[in-house]
Amino acid sequence: MVRRSRLSKSEHYRWVQGDAELADVCQQWLTSPVIAVDTEFVRTETFHARLGLIQIGIEQQVWLIDPLTIENWQPLQQVFTDPNIIKVFHALSEDAEVIKHSVGVLLVNVFDTQIAAALLGYPLQVSYAKLVEDVCGETISKEETRSDWVARPLSALQCEYAAADVLWLYQVYKQVAEQLKQMDRYAWVQEDSERQVANNLPVEPEQYYLKLRGGWKLKGKALFALKQLAAWRERRAREENCNRGQILQDKELIQLVERMPITKSDLQYRIKLSPRKIRKYADTIMEIMATAETIDRQQWPDKIDGPLPADQSDVLKKVRQLINDICQQHNIPPEVVAKRKQLESWLRSGCRNGEYIVPDVFNGWRHDYIVEPICQLLEQQGS
Repeated sequence: MVRRSRLSKSEHYRWVQGDAELADVCQQWLTSPVIAVDTEFVRTETFHARLGLIQIGIEQQVWLIDPLTIENWQPLQQVFTDPNIIKVFHALSEDAEVIKHSVGVLLVNVFDTQIAAALLGYPLQVSYAKLVEDVCGETISKEETRSDWVARPLSALQCEYAAADVLWLYQVYKQVAEQLKQMDRYAWVQEDSERQVANNLPVEPEQYYLKLRGGWKLKGKALFALKQLAAWRERRAREENCNRGQILQDKELIQLVERMPITKSDLQYRIKLSPRKIRKYADTIMEIMATAETIDRQQWPDKIDGPLPADQSDVLKKVRQLINDICQQHNIPPEVVAKRKQLESWLRSGCRNGEYIVPDVFNGWRHDYIVEPICQLLEQQGS
């Protein structure tokens, strides 16, 4: 029978408030080989999420860290970077980002139960609630998911919800870890979890233009202007701690460089920027536009890669079918092995001269399964 999880504060969790209390309990965590971790935060109009709570779970005990009372994060930094402690998360990418900004460290030795579940046959982005129900026979309430975690005091329901997340996460870890070890896939999860942390680092402002949809259609001075505008927006958003769209939306960036306005009135009538954006940002925008008009072409960025050519798209279909066949033989979910963008990057690298470069993601556990067969397929296609 499935049971609904409800925690008693005195029995299952206690608060950690203040630097002295955090330092004391961190000494206990440093002796544990495994801790379950979760964060609660608010991200609406700000660039950086506002951390409202950190939960730590070991066996049947949960601690709720109140970050609003902490000034010295060094003891927790030591825990989060200790290579001998496994930090268990579910869907850790946002947690890693929040911890990096608020606590000031990159996590070391992490294990993502969402990745683990995918390698056990679950859908690629299985929810935490679904996993807990299947593995532990418990239902987790999600009623408090969108609570205001920065407001104080937190309600009893919020605390129970937050504590339950790591109480059952620890139990999930113990069971899925055992299954993965029997299948010799535990190290795969570790590898992919560490990659999640590394891939979630903030993009350098000067590289942000590469993320913008439609940028591949631009070239020359328009692409130069896009790069400069995107970098300026990124720095400004971080400085003002606001979301990017409050400065300029992505589509507004593209419109600016496609139409290359030459006067401030163009911003109002041709681009249709709001009066607030014109008032705050027009001078900077026009300065970037003017520079783009006069910059030496040697300083233009390289054109961004676009969609694969038609012949390479046909090869991509064959590569994906090959991966599906291999994954079926080894009972590995194909969507875990390779994403479309990763395969496109591989194929695009050889478009000009046929010398393909294997992306780093395929040099770990995936290498033994697909690299050699794909290389042989690509060689046959080129002969």
